[in-house]
Amino acid sequence: MIYLDDFISFLKSKNFSQNTIRAYQKDISDFLNFVIEKGGKKISDLTFKDIEKYIRYLSEINLEDSTIERNLSSIKTFFRFLESRELIKHNPAELVPFRKRSKKIPSYLDEDEVTELIGVERERDKMAIILLYGCGLRISELEKLKLQDISGDFLKIQGKGGKWRVVPIPESVKEFLDFYIKNIRPKYLKEKDEGYLLLNKYGKRLSARYIRKIIKMEGFIRTGKNVWPHLLRHSYATHLLKNEADIRVIQELLGHSSINTTQKYIHTNIEEIISLYKKIHPRENQKD
Repeated sequence: MIYLDDFISFLKSKNFSQNTIRAYQKDISDFLNFVIEKGGKKISDLTFKDIEKYIRYLSEINLEDSTIERNLSSIKTFFRFLESRELIKHNPAELVPFRKRSKKIPSYLDEDEVTELIGVERERDKMAIILLYGCGLRISELEKLKLQDISGDFLKIQGKGGKWRVVPIPESVKEFLDFYIKNIRPKYLKEKDEGYLLLNKYGKRLSARYIRKIIKMEGFIRTGKNVWPHLLRHSYATHLLKNEADIRVIQELLGHSSINTTQKYIHTNIEEIISLYKKIHPRENQKD
């Protein structure tokens, strides 16, 4: 499709993650199919009205606000690329504003629900769930985690944008991790060991798709809720805060470049805030 391959090559040259590149590719492919293949226009003839028409279409098919916003962001990035390469004379996406949307706090599991989920029978699946929650990993980070990334009581994690961070392994996680590596992982090994921590029945890297499927199925059975891998990361951050971890520490553990991103993960109600304030503020601790 016109200019899309050039754009994807550009993203790859900037070391975007595969997941990010796939998202861009889908967003732009769907957009170009709508305005060019179906609309019969050339890309050089597109105006901001064509983009707004597409955004309205996404809303009409009931996509979530966050998905629509991501699509518009992808489109804006695509047109900035075309403009920088002088492939278009003007950038129509500049005139299209982002939609206002309500801020949605991610949901999370309470500690009892996490315990129920960790009770899955297959020990390999249990290992996946324990690492997602116990170390706050993204599913993409878990999928590519290798034995060489485990260093004593720490994990070396390559996150978004190729950035590395060090994540401490809680004692309870380390205990099961050691057991898994010694007793469970060898059962999945075949002739060639590629070094991935989690393996499928063919000895290859366990896929993110499988992990999502297991967590969704077991999550509903054990908690009655819709559970997905990133929900465990939300829960990890929330439980850390409830145990009085500093939000800057949580930011580092999650690998967020901005504290604003971390704040979206935090779940506290007003009673918890007041209680914590009274506990730590010096004037509140003074007796009459």
